[in-house]
Amino acid sequence: MEIRKAEEAANLRLHEAGQKYADLLGSMVPLQAEVAELRVAAENSKVLGAKLSETEEKLAAKIEALDLLQVENGKLQVEVNKLQVEKEFLDKQLASQNSKIEELEKSNQELIDDMAGTFEEGFKEALAQATCKNPGIDTSNCDPGNQIVDGKVVPLDLWE
Repeated sequence: MEIRKAEEAANLRLHEAGQKYADLLGSMVPLQAEVAELRVAAENSKVLGAKLSETEEKLAAKIEALDLLQVENGKLQVEVNKLQVEKEFLDKQLASQNSKIEELEKSNQELIDDMAGTFEEGFKEALAQATCKNPGIDTSNCDPGNQIVDGKVVPLDLWE
């Protein structure tokens, strides 16, 4: 669960970085156009030359910010890839554990079935011995689902 949260957080940061990157690219085009216009006007005026320098500084700052975002984007992509590999490894471990659990449950059920069969066979053998030693005894109401309480045969209550 932590890996998924970390992966989602990394994906969100990656998406945000990509959005900022796209925004910066979109804002660079008008700035580049403005720089070109200011260069033409700078020949006629020193005031426009100062604006050109200011705009170039803004553009340089945005380029620097864009470069930083690209570096961050690369780091986030590495982190996402690492988390994906880790997730795949954990998924394989989980599948292996689930397979082992299924095998154990199957083995457990087989043991329960064997025990029930053994109990039933033993009960039938004891009933046959009782009938052999006491010919004519009525064992029709005797089965593994009954028990004797106060000298009477009653249904076995397994949840007492």
